[in-house]
Amino acid sequence: MSIARGPVRPTKPRPQPFPIVAACAAIALTVVMLWDWEYGSGFSLRDAIDRLTTSNPVISAIPHADLGQIFSERSRGPFVETLRLAIVSTLAGSVVALPMALWSTQFGAPTRAVRVAVRSVSNVIRSFPDVLWALLFVAAVGIGVLPGLLALFFFTIAVVVKLTADTLDGIDMGPIEAAEAGGARHTQMLRTAAVPQILPAYASFVLYAFELNLRASAVIGLVGAGGIGSRLQFYVGPYPGADRWEKVWGIVVMFVVVVFLVDQFSAWLRRRLV
Repeated sequence: MSIARGPVRPTKPRPQPFPIVAACAAIALTVVMLWDWEYGSGFSLRDAIDRLTTSNPVISAIPHADLGQIFSERSRGPFVETLRLAIVSTLAGSVVALPMALWSTQFGAPTRAVRVAVRSVSNVIRSFPDVLWALLFVAAVGIGVLPGLLALFFFTIAVVVKLTADTLDGIDMGPIEAAEAGGARHTQMLRTAAVPQILPAYASFVLYAFELNLRASAVIGLVGAGGIGSRLQFYVGPYPGADRWEKVWGIVVMFVVVVFLVDQFSAWLRRRLV
């Protein structure tokens, strides 16, 4: 007489020893390489801990600074300029990036030559980082806002074209085939069958590019491309005193607050679009 048993619960397999040993060895090797060692990486972890625990008279005076002095008019102007750089470059670059992304796909390009040319141009643009674009345009047109605007414009094209083209490769081809079978022209097919499928993702990519441009605009200003980075470079060197470090701290706080607000707004807008 057999006794019916319920389903047997599968047992969790025992962890393999190799991943555990490899992880422990990687952690140990990292600690050894970062420690103060003759054959290490050249970075002394002991030195870094000592510097972090040692009080700095300049940094310790920052929290006691006057807020009116920190958020001075000289810092607000370049900061507004940074926002304008990020907004204008993102809008202009995104408008150019959408047709480029469409033309870089097999079904979106009118001819194979156009697709190869657009993809080649996109690869060239994407191979240059934003700081290098800024250096090139500073050398070409001089120091100011224009090289920063052009650098972020091309940087936006590189980001949005790549992400949008990857999204286009995975869309439903049914509406596109139906539009072509119905006699729609090539531009009509793209406008009615392809673009509506990627609009939420495209809007998300534009917002992501705006966040990147907002952060990058602070970096490219260090090479003379305008924005808050130029003011930051003025405050941090050479031999800045405690009063300048107060202004640097104010700029950092303003930048963190604005980036946080932009990130929250972008997340809210993505939820509404998707």
